This record gives sequence, structure tokens and C-alpha cells, in this order.
Amino acid sequence: MELGTFGAILTFAAEWEGEVAGWYGLHTEGAQAGRLATLAAAARRREARLRRTRQEGVSEMILVPISGLDAARYLVPPCQPQASEPPLEGARRLEEARRRFYEDAAEAMPIGEVAALFTRLARENARHLEALGEP
Repeated sequence: MELGTFGAILTFAAEWEGEVAGWYGLHTEGAQAGRLATLAAAARRREARLRRTRQEGVSEMILVPISGLDAARYLVPPCQPQASEPPLEGARRLEEARRRFYEDAAEAMPIGEVAALFTRLARENARHLEALGEP
């Protein structure tokens, strides 16, 4: 799905953050439950921030055309708990995919304050990756 407008990008990002928070919330058992709960809370805060940014956008900005972002390049299929993939590996995949998306979206975004928000979110994902450690 081509993300061709300011509104489409923010809607996609907010919905994705909600899905990611839900995925982290499914992994509430085991040694990494606390770490994943922290990431779930961060994703929920980010979802709220993105929805607020979209709502505050002037209606004309919602339709600002943007090119070069395709949602399919970033989405990674989440694994259910107890699946063959350990939760930390899934978390690393999600954080890396989101980092790439926010970096690319920041470059494509013609609206300075939203580009800065996306840059901050990409940095947060990079910090999350660092905290999750090497596979």
C-alpha cells in the first residue's frame, strides 16, 4: 500500500504502533516480560502522539502528497506467543522495521515538525534495539 499523503503516513504509523503495542502485550510471560511491557507502553504513547499530530494537522496538510513510501516494505509479520521465534527476536525485527520506516518517512516528509518527530521516533527505535542487545 502506497503511503501517498501526510494523513496516510500518520494513520499508518499510529495504527502500526497500536498493533506493535498489542504484540508486545501478548508476550507477558517469561524472563523478558518486563522489558516487553516497557516497549508496549512506549508504543502506546507513540500511537497517541501520532494520532494527536494527525488531528492537529490542518486539513490541507492531510492531503499533502508524498511519494516513495510503501507500507509493505516495512511491515513484518508478528509471531504469536509460543511460536518458534523467541520474543526478543520478534522485538528486534519490529524495532528495526519501525526504525527504517521513521527514517525514510522523515526524509520524505515536507512538513518540518513532523519530519523532526519521525527522526525522534527513529532514534527511539535505535535505542530500543540497543537495549534489546545482539541476537
